[in-house]
Amino acid sequence: MHKKSVTIVRVDHGLDGTFGRMFLPGGTDRVSAEPPWKDNRTDVSCIPPGKYECEITESPHFGLCPEVLSVPGRTHVRMHAGNWAGDVEAGRRSDSEACILPGLRFATLKGQPAVASSRATLAELMNAVSNGDPRPGVRFDLEIIDATGEAGKEWDNGTR
Repeated sequence: MHKKSVTIVRVDHGLDGTFGRMFLPGGTDRVSAEPPWKDNRTDVSCIPPGKYECEITESPHFGLCPEVLSVPGRTHVRMHAGNWAGDVEAGRRSDSEACILPGLRFATLKGQPAVASSRATLAELMNAVSNGDPRPGVRFDLEIIDATGEAGKEWDNGTR
């Protein structure tokens, strides 16, 4: 069976998060939110742009969801439901500790940029990468492209 692929093209960044267009297998166009770039620091930064393999695993906190594997210097980076991905060090709301939040569309919630319909979009993502049978062990490819030129600046496949 052919391994599925998801692409995220980051299109905006700032204290409210790093926002992207997320293309699911088959070309379905959704959105994503990640924390701002903070030099790949654990729990507060989006990950460096690049190509990754993902695997659906069981998270004690988020349940069944994709885990992004082999992020340089990081573990437990997930794609899970949530709305905000702001810079917590700057007092912004965040549902992400350096994870990727999928969404149906961009929104402003409680005065802060966010993604909307994240739970439904996560389910759509999981079904798309697993041929409708999301279960532990299903793997797919993820490519993150940074069109902003800032979120992951100076990183080349995880090295400077």
